[in-house]
Amino acid sequence: MCPQKEVIRALPDLLDAQTIDQVKDRIQRSVSAIGFDFFLIALESPAAPGYEVKTNYPQNCVERYNRLQWVGRDPVVRHCQQSPVPMIWHRHHFPGEACELYEESAAHGIATGVATALRGARHSRAMMISVANGAFFNTRLESWLTETMPTIQLLAAYAYEAIVHIKEAGAAADVGLTPREGECLHWSSAGKTSWEISRILGCSEATVNFHFRNIIHKLGVSNRRQAVARALSLGLIRP
Repeated sequence: MCPQKEVIRALPDLLDAQTIDQVKDRIQRSVSAIGFDFFLIALESPAAPGYEVKTNYPQNCVERYNRLQWVGRDPVVRHCQQSPVPMIWHRHHFPGEACELYEESAAHGIATGVATALRGARHSRAMMISVANGAFFNTRLESWLTETMPTIQLLAAYAYEAIVHIKEAGAAADVGLTPREGECLHWSSAGKTSWEISRILGCSEATVNFHFRNIIHKLGVSNRRQAVARALSLGLIRP
């Protein structure tokens, strides 16, 4: 069986990962099996502008990239922010001042690669993944990179679900809703009023409103509608 087919068959294992480190290890094995040495995943932060980055790039390379604020001038990042179409990137894509970024990356074996972006249907957070090796770009390499594109896109989809699931599970555990608060959220998501919820749960309307004040505080939102939306995004209740 060819390496790419083996990688595709193993992709569902990503969804069983319990920690981000396990996700990174499995992605590393996948990209290595395909023929790449490095990967970088940037997932849009839900709370503030910016991205959460998972990578096996050399630490000094990452630190310099951040220190010089290259993200705003990186043509690969720019492409992924603007289009979901995967791209093959190499020296040609780094003109002008971006040439410095390319030369430094290439010196670390990050010279040519494939990048793609996606946005989750349920989570609505943008993510990009870029994989790379130190090979010199030519027509033969371009053909091989083109063949890897579908596999990289599949890898991105599985990595996205794995990372977001782990992060949401951690965030949900940190919220610490009580069972009764969870019930109030469930019935509110079904369109029930405080009075209707009180009849269903066998308590007073004031008690329901008390639970919602606690829920709103724990979820860090401003009102009941936002609380329901936040709870849905964290998987605390199901649509």
